[in-house]
Amino acid sequence: MFDGPAPDGAPAPGAGTPEPDSNSRDSADLWPRALDVGEHLHRAMVDAEFQAYVWWYIRRGYGPMREDGRISKRGAAMAHFSKFVRPGPVRIAATPTPQPNVHVSAYRGIGSRLVVVAVNKETSHVSQQFVLRNDTSSGVSSRLTDSGRTLASQGRSTVTNGSLTGQLPARSVTTFVTG
Repeated sequence: MFDGPAPDGAPAPGAGTPEPDSNSRDSADLWPRALDVGEHLHRAMVDAEFQAYVWWYIRRGYGPMREDGRISKRGAAMAHFSKFVRPGPVRIAATPTPQPNVHVSAYRGIGSRLVVVAVNKETSHVSQQFVLRNDTSSGVSSRLTDSGRTLASQGRSTVTNGSLTGQLPARSVTTFVTG
């Protein structure tokens, strides 16, 4: 929970609530508004160096889970961090904003597993190179959430000489996982 001002540029949370737009009765499936949660999480983890992030209400029309129990777009944006960055991994150095409106964080898990979360708030597709230092992986799997896809598998991409060029569709969150 934020206890003081939000990190520079992060959406300010409502009074007494840690999550952006938590007082809103807007659907959690509105895109790109749900994408703001991905940027908010990025800024909390990278700029404010959070160790954990807690969303107070889970099952609400504006929360990560809809009233019917299915994941919302807002919840899918959060899942790029919570589903793939499990307890144990630590955040490692990554260029936080390699291009305008592109936000990147990286996490190293037990063993050699590496997770890269990229939030693209641009209104156009972005091709982004990632250099995977101290990693011998030959490929990564990726998941994508945008206006039409929710945690959709994007298959495997090849890592060549420690480098990966990730395709980030407009207004999307993409997670790359080695191993």
